[in-house]
Amino acid sequence: MGGLIKTLENRTALLLAVVSLLLAGVFFALCCLAVSYSDGEASVEASDRLLAIAGRLAQTTDLTDEQIAEAFTAKGTDEAARGAEALSAYGFEAGSGRGAEYLYTRSRLPAIAAAAGIILCGGAGLIALHFVFRGVKQVTGSAEKKEPCTSDLSDRDLLLLAEAVNALERDRQRTLTSLSEEKRYLADYLQDLSHQIKTPSAGLMLNNEIYRTHPMERQEMLSYLERDRVCIERINRLCAESLKLARLEAGAVEYHIQEESLSDIVTKACAPLYPLAERNGDVLTYHISEDITVSCDALWFAEAVSNLVKNACEHTQGGSITLTAEQTPMAVKLIITDTGEGIAPEDIPMLFRRFYSKRSDKDPVSVGIGMSISKRITEDMRGRIYIDTELGMGTSVTIELLN
Repeated sequence: MGGLIKTLENRTALLLAVVSLLLAGVFFALCCLAVSYSDGEASVEASDRLLAIAGRLAQTTDLTDEQIAEAFTAKGTDEAARGAEALSAYGFEAGSGRGAEYLYTRSRLPAIAAAAGIILCGGAGLIALHFVFRGVKQVTGSAEKKEPCTSDLSDRDLLLLAEAVNALERDRQRTLTSLSEEKRYLADYLQDLSHQIKTPSAGLMLNNEIYRTHPMERQEMLSYLERDRVCIERINRLCAESLKLARLEAGAVEYHIQEESLSDIVTKACAPLYPLAERNGDVLTYHISEDITVSCDALWFAEAVSNLVKNACEHTQGGSITLTAEQTPMAVKLIITDTGEGIAPEDIPMLFRRFYSKRSDKDPVSVGIGMSISKRITEDMRGRIYIDTELGMGTSVTIELLN
């Protein structure tokens, strides 16, 4: 009973109960009116029949009006027995029911039965709603407690609702985990960035203090200014590359993927790097067929290739950097080979970590983000990067993009 009362707290169940009661009342009233109307019709018909019988008796018999009236109003049984004897030949016998069509009744049983039927239907509906809402309350209770719904539900729609609630809970957990990971990533990122900026900033502050407190010759001042320029350039590159990597890792870059000539991409990627190669005494060349195409964003893929070639130039002195390509039915491979110093085994796992620079880096402006950017861009374009190196002999970096 308590469960049904709680069910009435739901607006749908309460509406069903009210409508059932209203319909029961309406049908009861209509049935009462119908019975009353039928009673009136039957009463008139019975009166007309009795009057017709009395008139026939007055015309065909010697009975006086008083005798006829007494016959119709008498309550004795002798007259009834005599009437049954006289009319037995015509089917009018005691207990036969013949002539009941002229009688009428004021019974309210039909009205009561109709109203009771509606109330029973409404009650059955409330019981059904009670079981439905009980399952719904189990699902919503699980959602409020932020727990999976493990109740034994038999209704298909309730099962689907429970699955939807469980899916939302799983999504919420994944979102919380993702937010937690992003917070940790942001904290680590800011810590690494501040650490990287700290060194050139300290150099600028130290040089500024020297300018203020120690007079110096022009040539010495130019030397200090050159150091400042290197620090400023490092900070500028650090900020620009950090923002670029942050955009890539946040998925905020919109790629425009289409078929592009690999030769054209490599040409654009290598164009700004010839001065660096020449300064280190390197020979930068590429041998790529004009027929090889890749499905990529030309601008961003050129950025990835340029970072890898730049890294090869920085770690090669008086050697060569060569770019070649291979095409297979499954993928296109771009191989960047240098004859530089190679990579120590302990450094290989750290190559694609942001802000990581090898212990042997000679470029004071290098910020250690280029390899991370190249890896991210390549993976976004359904590709992978492989490294084959030997310390003191050189390094081969392979970019593989699926067709």
